[in-house]
Amino acid sequence: MAELLTGDLRENENQSANMRRMCFYVCPVCGNIITSVGHGSFSCCGLTLPEAEPEKDNDRHSICVETIDDEYSVTMDHSMEKGHYISFIAYVTSDALDLVKLYPEQGISVRFRKKGHGFLYAYCNRHGMFKTML
Repeated sequence: MAELLTGDLRENENQSANMRRMCFYVCPVCGNIITSVGHGSFSCCGLTLPEAEPEKDNDRHSICVETIDDEYSVTMDHSMEKGHYISFIAYVTSDALDLVKLYPEQGISVRFRKKGHGFLYAYCNRHGMFKTML
């Protein structure tokens, strides 16, 4: 308020409030998933968590998307063994995050209601985060 009265108007330069700047942090010990809009510093199980840096999906981690009515059907051809599996799949648009947690020995078949353009993220517990654009 004091800045307004003195005429010293400062605009908020924080550009991290866009959901497309979503950051994911995954605990390697317990598997907890922490999300934030913008960068942060988080810890879990006594460890400071690094940000999961997404890579473009590849042959071993290919994210397949089909449009069925008003939904995206997401599948992956990936093992779901106890030691190597897809931990979660997330759909991020400019104003929303939909995250589905997956477990070993479960199939990878997820459906998201279409909300416009965005990104799909898949997290492999061995190889990290993969991303594709919708």
